Amino acid sequence: MSNELLSQVSKLTHHLSATRQQCSRWRGQAEMLESQRYSLGSRRQSQQDRAALLEQVLAVLQRLEGTWRGKYEAALATLGSQGLNAVFTSAHYEVVLESVVRRGVANLDIGLVKDGQRVRLKGGSGGSVVKVLAYLLRHLMTISHKPDLRRLEALDEPFAMIGAEQRPALCAMVKEITARLGFQLLLTSHEDELLEAA
Repeated sequence: MSNELLSQVSKLTHHLSATRQQCSRWRGQAEMLESQRYSLGSRRQSQQDRAALLEQVLAVLQRLEGTWRGKYEAALATLGSQGLNAVFTSAHYEVVLESVVRRGVANLDIGLVKDGQRVRLKGGSGGSVVKVLAYLLRHLMTISHKPDLRRLEALDEPFAMIGAEQRPALCAMVKEITARLGFQLLLTSHEDELLEAA
């Protein structure tokens, strides 16, 4: 009986040793899983902090962009209005620029107020208002471009619809713009007095 008892004790000891080893492995796995859980929790918190910071940065950038866009539009509208009023003295013009988003793309709508009444851009004063405004905006876009573009502009009859009474003021404005901004102008026209602007 004692051999049987010793055999059972030996089996139980072996089983106990195997169970201890299994428990030790489980304990090691539990510690490893706890360490990974802590590490993942730390990374998750770090990513949440980073996402919150990025949202704040995005909000600041959007406010800056909105402010910049508003000032840029106001400056363009003011210069466009001044240019139109310098050429067309029989009426008071105001250029209105409005930022809109269509299909996820930012656009800039150009409007025109003539003597306090909103008018269609093409109906402002024939096509001449559009021609002068296009000329002014072309120059403004060119000088705002970075890096600087070459300052030579070739225009093929850009003021074909301008009436004779507006041509002297237009020529004076074109000369002033090209002189101030350092542009060279190559201009074709059937109107001799417009050639003086080049």
